[in-house]
Amino acid sequence: MPRAPTLVRPDASTGMPRATFALLAAFAAFAFTIIVPTALRDGDTGWHLATGAWIVAHASVPTTDPFSFTAAGRHWVAHEWLSELAMYASYRAAGWSGLIVLIGAAMAALFALVAYQSRRWLSTRASIAALLVLATGLLPSLLARPHILALPMLAGWTIALLRARDRDRSPPLVLAALMLVWANAHGSFVFGLALVGVFALEALIAATPSDRRHVVIGWGMFGILSAIAATATPAGIDGLIFPFYVNDLALLKHLNEWQPADFSGFSGFEAILLATLFVLLVRPVHIPPVRLILLLGVLHLTLQHTRQEIVLVVVGVLLLAEPIGKAWTTTVGAAPGFRSARDSAPIIALLSLLAAGLSAYRIAVPVVRADSAAIPVTALRHVPSQLRGRPVFNDYGFGGSLILAGIRPYIDGRSDMYGDPFTLDYFAIAQGDVDRWRAANAKWHFGWTILPPRSKLVPLLDHDPAWRRIYADGTAVIHQAVPAPRPTP
Repeated sequence: MPRAPTLVRPDASTGMPRATFALLAAFAAFAFTIIVPTALRDGDTGWHLATGAWIVAHASVPTTDPFSFTAAGRHWVAHEWLSELAMYASYRAAGWSGLIVLIGAAMAALFALVAYQSRRWLSTRASIAALLVLATGLLPSLLARPHILALPMLAGWTIALLRARDRDRSPPLVLAALMLVWANAHGSFVFGLALVGVFALEALIAATPSDRRHVVIGWGMFGILSAIAATATPAGIDGLIFPFYVNDLALLKHLNEWQPADFSGFSGFEAILLATLFVLLVRPVHIPPVRLILLLGVLHLTLQHTRQEIVLVVVGVLLLAEPIGKAWTTTVGAAPGFRSARDSAPIIALLSLLAAGLSAYRIAVPVVRADSAAIPVTALRHVPSQLRGRPVFNDYGFGGSLILAGIRPYIDGRSDMYGDPFTLDYFAIAQGDVDRWRAANAKWHFGWTILPPRSKLVPLLDHDPAWRRIYADGTAVIHQAVPAPRPTP
């Protein structure tokens, strides 16, 4: 009887050097973002850019709403102000192309970090598969918004905590400086603080009784310093509470990114879950209990809100690289880095030259932001000048584009500022609630509306003699209020 073929396990310590692999991964991510600019399809990009412009113009971070006419003067702090400042700087320097280059640079940094860490434990082929999983999970959220700029911070923070655990010591206190930047760039910094608690617990469980005091002091000091750095924001201590406030808003059920995971059709997220289960089950993979609980917790958040998928794929790839590598390789060891500076120089020079060439191409051939589901570019060009200063009832997704065009919206993506009562009332109107529409119109005296063709309010306005349609395309429909006739003397 013929013998079954022997499966040869790949060895993580052989193959492409880690640094080379990381550089190639960074370039591939940058090139994809530059050549296939899909990041501009989100309407909220507009108000993020407008916020950055406001910060530059006033040399301060806004504390009240400067954009809408319905919430003007209401308390609002731009908690992502640092990312918005970077976005506006790139936009001001080279328009939409400059913003794309910024997003590409963030993607390059993220993939370089994840590639370098995964190549420590996995073979080259397995590391490529891990990066494909990362790309699949990120693609739906590859938008010109602050969360993209925060992802390299999430990856770097997680890797630093993993390295601290590998060396059986607390993280260096200087790492808390990253938390200072992160807390001013995006609200996901709260998850970074939670990671400190998770790895501190793991360190405490693994420590001998005589070492536990040292663990508590080391990780405790780092945690306290990180928490202090996280409050050094315009929002102060309220910045720590803000993510929990947002998570409890009733209006989230109306926002796509806050919807629960949908498995009614096959998706990239389902492919990630199935592929991960296959790898974990086909061979015994031992995941430390605390890290397994962490992964299950993030998976739970992702099943509740699809926006957490990017956190799951970044943290999941980083946490699972070591246990999968140990289960699938005969000799686990760090893949070699560059053998000498002479080896590294040609690769760095070539990839830097190619990246610079791609950036120059993107700027020389500017990105044209076209109409899309949340971006009524053409429709806004057809708004009569006399209407632009009058109150408008707009679609939720159009608000950012209106702000960028210098038009005060009824509502926009800053739903946390508008709050539940106002936003839920808006969504009821958008669903065709005539009574609420009339009440809002009586209060605000709208001069015009801009809504998507699918809006249930559009046919109501078409048949209302008080309104007339003045423009329509595949993205937006504009109605203008008809002045009431003056009474005859």
